[in-house]
Amino acid sequence: MKRLTTTAALIALTAGTAAYADNHNMDAAKDNADAAMQNAEQAMENTGDAIENETNEAVAEGEQAMEEAGDAMAEAGDEMKQEANEMGNEMAQAVDGPFGADSDGLIRTRDITGGTVYAIDADGEATDWDESMSYDAVSEEWDNVGEIEDIVLNADGSFRGIVAEVGGFLDIGDKHVLLEIDNAKFVPIDDGSYSVVTNMTSEELESLEDIDEGPMN
Repeated sequence: MKRLTTTAALIALTAGTAAYADNHNMDAAKDNADAAMQNAEQAMENTGDAIENETNEAVAEGEQAMEEAGDAMAEAGDEMKQEANEMGNEMAQAVDGPFGADSDGLIRTRDITGGTVYAIDADGEATDWDESMSYDAVSEEWDNVGEIEDIVLNADGSFRGIVAEVGGFLDIGDKHVLLEIDNAKFVPIDDGSYSVVTNMTSEELESLEDIDEGPMN
């Protein structure tokens, strides 16, 4: 009877141990499954972030490339426009000479002398010509700095420039200077006469050498 009781106790203990082991293994397996699921979810999240980052970088690089291409096209367009303006100015100069076109193709000194001398900016620093302008009309922004007194030719008959009366007040203290054609452009006036616009300032004009205006000249 005692042996049977001991045997039954051993069987019960073994069964309880086996049941505990099974429960423990199931809990461990569940924990492992949960950990694997979390790792998979983290891996998917990391992959998604990496794809999003790469996509954003690719989009940014594409936008940068398009912006650079647009800037290059705009710069090329500006260069072409400038070249076209320069070519147009050269062609007009070749056809019309330094004065512009007159109805009969002839320019008379009476149409030049007595005209006004304008400065792009009389009080500013030396001013460069604006290649985008045609200088075919007097601008309200120009300053009246003198008057055309005479024209000057080279010994071979080519045009040299004009004698401009600058400075002074009411013909008192003024001086006559040679304004080279390189520093001046003729501007046609509505009545067929011409004025001159220069890129020199008043100070620069008045610093030019005074041309002798004696009775024999």
